[in-house]
Amino acid sequence: MAKRKPSDRRRGAEDETPEPDLTPIMNLTFMLILALLTTASLVPLGFISIQAPKLGGGGGGGAAQEKKEKPLNLTVIVKYDGYNIAASGATLDGGSAGRPGQTLFPKKDGKYDTDALNNKLVEIKKGFPDEEAVIIMADPDIEYGDIISTMDALREAPDNSGFDWLFPAVSFSPGVVG
Repeated sequence: MAKRKPSDRRRGAEDETPEPDLTPIMNLTFMLILALLTTASLVPLGFISIQAPKLGGGGGGGAAQEKKEKPLNLTVIVKYDGYNIAASGATLDGGSAGRPGQTLFPKKDGKYDTDALNNKLVEIKKGFPDEEAVIIMADPDIEYGDIISTMDALREAPDNSGFDWLFPAVSFSPGVVG
């Protein structure tokens, strides 16, 4: 038997490799895409509409702006110990109820008093029926569920209040006052 050169060994019939069959992988990928699309249509998506804070400034129409009422700038402050309410530069806090420096609506049994907040917002809405905007300021360590329940209290009017919505245009602001 004659010796083969190393270059001949590389070109032999033993080096023919079969091409991979991609059909099963393509079928599996197609079925996976169909399954994901089907289940995505069955999953209900929930969303909460919020407003981006408006930037000040601009200019131009000074006379037209003087005719408008001064905005309420209603702000609900969510602190670790309860709620405060501020509007147009003044803060309605526990000091107005004879408890200076304390929250207006302290937590009850470790939970935020959204009913008391909602009742106070109904009173405010009666004084400013055209106002729809409210700003939420919250401590960074407030739980997400508490923010959502606060947003619900800001928007939803009780059945006996005479309003469809209290303040549907909710926006967020960073930082906490006091």
